Amino acid sequence: MQNIALITNTLQGGGAERCAADLSLIFSEKGFEVFVFTDTAINAEYEYAGTLVTYDLVLSVTKSTQDRNSLQEKVNELKALKAKYNIDIAISFMQVANYLNILSKDKEKVILTTHSVNSEYAKYDKSIFWAEETFRDLYQFADCITFPSEFCRNDWLEHYGDKHNITRTIYNPVHMMHVKKNEKKENVIIAIGRMHGIKRQWHLIRAFEHVKKLCPDSRMVILGDGELRPKLEDMIALRHLENDIEMPGNVKEVAYYLEKAKVFAMTSRCEAMPCSVLEALSAGVPVVSCDSPGGIREELGISDVQKNISDPLIGECGIITPYIRESGMNDISREEEILAEEIVRLLKDDCLRDRMRKAAYEKIQKFSADVIGAVWIDEIFNGTLREEINQEDFKKIRNKHLNGYQEPEIANLKMYVSYYRLLEKWMALHEKGGSVRQYFMQHKWNNIIIYGLGKMAVHLLSDIKESNINVVCAIDRGAINIYSYFPVITLEEDVPRADCIIITPVHEAESIRQSLKDRISIPMISLSDILDECVK
Repeated sequence: MQNIALITNTLQGGGAERCAADLSLIFSEKGFEVFVFTDTAINAEYEYAGTLVTYDLVLSVTKSTQDRNSLQEKVNELKALKAKYNIDIAISFMQVANYLNILSKDKEKVILTTHSVNSEYAKYDKSIFWAEETFRDLYQFADCITFPSEFCRNDWLEHYGDKHNITRTIYNPVHMMHVKKNEKKENVIIAIGRMHGIKRQWHLIRAFEHVKKLCPDSRMVILGDGELRPKLEDMIALRHLENDIEMPGNVKEVAYYLEKAKVFAMTSRCEAMPCSVLEALSAGVPVVSCDSPGGIREELGISDVQKNISDPLIGECGIITPYIRESGMNDISREEEILAEEIVRLLKDDCLRDRMRKAAYEKIQKFSADVIGAVWIDEIFNGTLREEINQEDFKKIRNKHLNGYQEPEIANLKMYVSYYRLLEKWMALHEKGGSVRQYFMQHKWNNIIIYGLGKMAVHLLSDIKESNINVVCAIDRGAINIYSYFPVITLEEDVPRADCIIITPVHEAESIRQSLKDRISIPMISLSDILDECVK
């Protein structure tokens, strides 16, 4: 009997965490001894099987940074736990867990599971957990790397390679939504997702306003919650859609709402393999989604040949519309109009919707827990893992990572010094009863773009709260991860119109100006310069 460790930060929250919980049930049922290494101080919301073992994935920051290496300590802790519980196979979920899992590798088999479009996230997250050398060199010593979609695996192969044929696509098991067949559905659209920036529900609301013009008796339900809710509520009120859009928050009975819906809609920026889409398909609800990096096309049975589409693509059980770019404006874009028109197409075309419903029931079977469990057993436990690794090469790469790690305070010393000086100016301004709002009022700038969404941006947003200053959007290298109440774009996208750009990473202000000067004509002001003028 083999002992399996599942290494995950929590058993609540997102798709990766739920996958860990589901696999604990699958492996336990197959007769394996399962240990879940996780932060036991956080309640487990997902059903799981096996023994919980306390292991917090957060790297501690110590005062004695010159004498201690928190990464080495955390790796040693994990290695000791693996030895204590006689772990034969260690499976980790998401990049921090993967990084610690591979660095603590001894004689056990190490399986790394990724749940993202890795190259997209790596563009913006510059930590060692997402570094190209981590993926291209260190991860190649794993026994297997799994991906939730073929899109994600191909993305990895293109950017990081597979030196030893260790990559596999294994879909996440779906939680089937068992609903009663409803022949008399009203024109209800449903969306499910956290109310955070990556889900971009503002596009749904703008598109729905157009849906109402084409199909006046339509209604929309948005399930989920998050810090984006106040912004969405303001958008709904501005369009007088309070009686047409329902937002009940986080609900347990998702099947109750899916049973009533004709169409599922999604406008996410990036989705490796959206579980909510699979749940909708299991309930026989066809999908309309904007195109985006990830596995959405695989779920809907749409070819991946055509890139950067300008017209809709109709698949087996859903429709893909062009990717929606951020404009920062309240006016509906052409991409949002197309999304709305395809939603209306499915609301009105009973034959098309019924055809997609039947196809969805058939397609969803390959995502069932039984099927996915069998794939794991065949791919992972029936002798297909690599037989051995070059221990000498592995030791060199591992030591490079362990010895090269810097504590956050040391690595970001310049940033912290500049931010300390900035906060000193801010305190002086507040002591005088002032605010940075006076700067924007003096220059008659009402529409701003914020560059960088770190801690200083939080202070800026707090200082201009309840003013008439409109944040058109933010530009952030972590745009994939940032959850905000306004659009967040990357420098690869078109920068919308605004009065100015405020640079919040003040220690990099000049280099940022130089990198943008040839493509942006509006003023770019460092937050430090704004405070200097305000405290004069």
